[in-house]
Amino acid sequence: MPNLGGAAEPPWPRTSVAQAFNLVMLLAATFSFVHRYVPSVLVDPIKQEMGISDLQFSLLQGTAFAVLYGVASLICGLLADRVHRRNLIILGVGIWTFGTLLFGLSTSFTGLLASRALVGLGEATLGPASISMLCDYFRAEQRGRAIAVSFFGATLGSALAFAAGGRMLEAAAAGQYVGLPWIGDLTPWRQVVVLMGTSGFLLIPAIFAFPEPQRRVLEVAERLGNRAQELWLLRDRILPVVMAGALVALADFGFSIWATALLTRTHGFSVSDAGSVLGACMLIAGVGGGWLGGVLCDRAHAHSPQTGRIDTVICAAVAMLLAACLLVLPGGWAAVAAFTCWQVAANAAYVGCASTLQDQISGRNRGIAAALSLCMSIGLGLGLGPTSVAALNQQIGKGGDALSTSLLIVLLVAGSATLGCAWLMRHRLSRQGLVSPVA
Repeated sequence: MPNLGGAAEPPWPRTSVAQAFNLVMLLAATFSFVHRYVPSVLVDPIKQEMGISDLQFSLLQGTAFAVLYGVASLICGLLADRVHRRNLIILGVGIWTFGTLLFGLSTSFTGLLASRALVGLGEATLGPASISMLCDYFRAEQRGRAIAVSFFGATLGSALAFAAGGRMLEAAAAGQYVGLPWIGDLTPWRQVVVLMGTSGFLLIPAIFAFPEPQRRVLEVAERLGNRAQELWLLRDRILPVVMAGALVALADFGFSIWATALLTRTHGFSVSDAGSVLGACMLIAGVGGGWLGGVLCDRAHAHSPQTGRIDTVICAAVAMLLAACLLVLPGGWAAVAAFTCWQVAANAAYVGCASTLQDQISGRNRGIAAALSLCMSIGLGLGLGPTSVAALNQQIGKGGDALSTSLLIVLLVAGSATLGCAWLMRHRLSRQGLVSPVA
């Protein structure tokens, strides 16, 4: 398909180069989530040294990061559609790495707050720019798997932050880093943060090694006018899939954050046992579900380019509802099974929504479309997911514990709404027809 200028379609990058870039984006996403979550592992020593409250720490780990991340991701999405995307990612890596180092060196709550805001600002560049570049590195029939691989970083980074962070803190407390220049004089939690922060600079030469792929602007752009007109005229295709992804995030954040409490309060697990079991389930099921979603999306797209990817989301939403129903069964291992099956289905749905969204638009709007999706997911996910479970538990439990019932209600409502949005999207694509992406 010709581009806007009517010139011949540019050649696709070599498969080996595209796959190598995909792996580097996986590493970048993994590093970003390590930097995002490492304060959660160090909460007690940070609070004790800095003399801050639980509320203040929640502002550091949640609000300071999420607010700036949400706002900045929209700006970075616009930039990703206009500037050199590889260099934008490199700039973001530098900013979030500097923010993590600053967090480890700050001596006041204000400094900690500013440093977490910098981490959010830097990480906001990665999602929009990397997804936009992946769509120009990989053909449409390979796009689902490419996006799935980049999404593995969320699971790997979260697990690595908790696993490596805890062991590094033990090593620091035992004095194993005392001999390191400059770092050895810091307190143990600061040593962990600075060491993890410094590692982020290793990403920069790896990303710099890859060229900026040529953007593939579709004929659809000629018919739909400028960027803003394209987004507005395609809103009936964009909004349902963005809402579907945000609803998955709402239920996923709610389940993930309250799963440990479900096992300890309701089913008698110890905190360490619950953390180990859920961590392993999240790692295996999250990666497996994401890869499964990518493979199914690409196969369905090859069979039915018009509705194949959204059909995968519909199937994943049904699987989410079935997984939630496992919470009705008695026993803690039934709850573990529900969590594991949910992780597989939810991660497949994430990949399906992201790849479906990218099929609807031209190359000039992929960054802002990805940013809009991220903002909605974080807003509904972090903003309403955990809170809705807590509010229901308080209302239903009446001072007791009803986490299992509360989680079941949230998962069923969000899963049903996801299914409804995906079905609406499929209906609109079937009725209106899909402008084929670059193949």
